[in-house]
Amino acid sequence: MSSEFDVKKYKNDGQIKATNGFGTQFTLIDGSDALANGLEQVISFRNIRNDEDVKFKAFITAFNETYSPNFNSNEVFGRTDPIYQYKNTTRAITLAFKVPASSESEAFENLGRVQKLIQMLYPSYESVSALSPNALTLSEAPIVRLKVMNLLTSVAGAGGSFDKFRGTFEDDFYAAYRSTDDPGLGLLGIINSCTVNHNLEGPEGSFQKIDQSAFAGGATSPVKNTILPKLIDVSISFSPMHEETINNANENLPVFPYGVKLKKDAKAIKRKVLQQGTGLNEQRRIKKELEAKRQAATNAQQDIDKQTARFLRTAEKLQSSDPDSGRRKRLAGRAVRQGGRLDDDQISSIEALNKANADLAATETKFDDYHL
Repeated sequence: MSSEFDVKKYKNDGQIKATNGFGTQFTLIDGSDALANGLEQVISFRNIRNDEDVKFKAFITAFNETYSPNFNSNEVFGRTDPIYQYKNTTRAITLAFKVPASSESEAFENLGRVQKLIQMLYPSYESVSALSPNALTLSEAPIVRLKVMNLLTSVAGAGGSFDKFRGTFEDDFYAAYRSTDDPGLGLLGIINSCTVNHNLEGPEGSFQKIDQSAFAGGATSPVKNTILPKLIDVSISFSPMHEETINNANENLPVFPYGVKLKKDAKAIKRKVLQQGTGLNEQRRIKKELEAKRQAATNAQQDIDKQTARFLRTAEKLQSSDPDSGRRKRLAGRAVRQGGRLDDDQISSIEALNKANADLAATETKFDDYHL
């Protein structure tokens, strides 16, 4: 088991004691050490400029993520709603956690850890000239990696279910769902703000540091002008810098952002299997139906064209016939009959055409669904 956190790190066992309600002293053991060291329930930060890390016990009081899709709104004359053009999707993270100390030793350790975090917020500079040490130029920006167990990582599921069972059944993901405390797997980004509250209100807000050299003589004495906060509150605002394009259709990012892959509904799986299983026969049947519907739509259009053509031919003959002939009278009667039938037949033919086109569209959709 790692000893990253140890309540007795700066004092030996005999010096770390506490008193219970009955006035009995006992050696202090902090159970949160086991949670942090054994179960790795920690928050970690890594300074990417020098790969230095700092970890905190995961006493999280707030962890919020805000995803904001951004669109340009274009208003068009005569249109009720604007047209939206996608720009990007931003992600903002706020994290608040407590850094408690159960001993003077741990309070000293906590102060140093917070100090290390604060140092990560400042950039790196280089001297322009050895002759002018105060002439500096910015060399590296303060960029960090932040990891909050399995909830915030650079690659969702890295080191766990996603790596081990990539491309296999979803049932395996739950069995292997896990994360590691490696700060190198933290999400890359910048800390926009960091607020540190030392909670020094009242006499119980801090430890009075004791002079360790006094223990040899059996007496204790406080160190002047030195206190160690018992509880530090840290609150940060974090903006990620994703190292891969977040693409909803990208097969390499199926488990963004938490590394979870859900088991599919049994009915949906069965339906997909049936569709794939019927495959060739079902496609042949639907394709045959599709061709029949296309022919029906063509026939309906041809009926309308034929009726119109017959009427136009009769009208043309009528116009060229002798006004006093009996043939003209017969043609006139035929034109009236065809014209009257044309209106009724056109209505029926147009209705048939519309129905044929609707059936055709529905069948084409069905064909596309089964065309794997």
